[in-house]
Amino acid sequence: MGFQKVTKIVKQNWDEIGIATALGKFYMDKQSFDQEQYGHVIEALRRSNKQLHDADIDELQDYLSSLDESQIPGLVSNIKGIAHEVYYVEAENEDGDQVSAYMFEDTNHKDYDVVLYDEEGISTSFQLKATDSSSYVNEAIDRVGEENVVVTSELAEKMGLKSSGISNAQLETDVETVVDKLVEDKTLWDYVPALSAWSISLIAASLTKRYIKKEISKKEYVAMLTVFCGAKVAKVSIIIALMSIPGVNVVTGAVLFMKLAFSLKNTYAN
Repeated sequence: MGFQKVTKIVKQNWDEIGIATALGKFYMDKQSFDQEQYGHVIEALRRSNKQLHDADIDELQDYLSSLDESQIPGLVSNIKGIAHEVYYVEAENEDGDQVSAYMFEDTNHKDYDVVLYDEEGISTSFQLKATDSSSYVNEAIDRVGEENVVVTSELAEKMGLKSSGISNAQLETDVETVVDKLVEDKTLWDYVPALSAWSISLIAASLTKRYIKKEISKKEYVAMLTVFCGAKVAKVSIIIALMSIPGVNVVTGAVLFMKLAFSLKNTYAN
């Protein structure tokens, strides 16, 4: 009896269940960044613009989506440098020693990017370089001395300099992965085809069953399939449209889940 009631609920709320599932996946996808793996990139993006200081993932996505395609490479380069600093500071502060690392508030601080304090309060400043160019690093060495330059692992090994603990290749991959995901123009409308197919399949199965049993004629079958399927697509589109409007989406979502709750209650009450 329990299985029959579940089946009844699914049939009565096929569209709502599909939309609720899509909504869950949509919002989970938007929040699915592994903070342990990509936290340094997310923090770097926030530090790249003062207006993004407290931005959440949605706001970061809106910001990147507002940029012209030609602006993205420059942004990626800037984020990569800052992400290098964030990674180094976090690694230094988590290695268990008595040295504490900090980034300067200004991301364009003259000569140095991070400062370290030992247990006696003595500070040492470093300039970090996230690059595979030896000449670029040599320019930094000429300004602040090689003892004050920290580079990604490839050049650290090649030039005998301090390593930040992350490779330039990995840093590039991390930044590009985050930026690519954030600039994806993914909206709820992307789910309309799948949701429509989900809803139409149940109607088609039911009508086909009736046609095979000769309960309806071929003409009636085609007509009913066209009307019902069109109505389902329209219903899904209207709900998605409402869910895409700020403010209205909250009310629509509440009504959607209330309908499911009432259906569940009424089915098990009978």
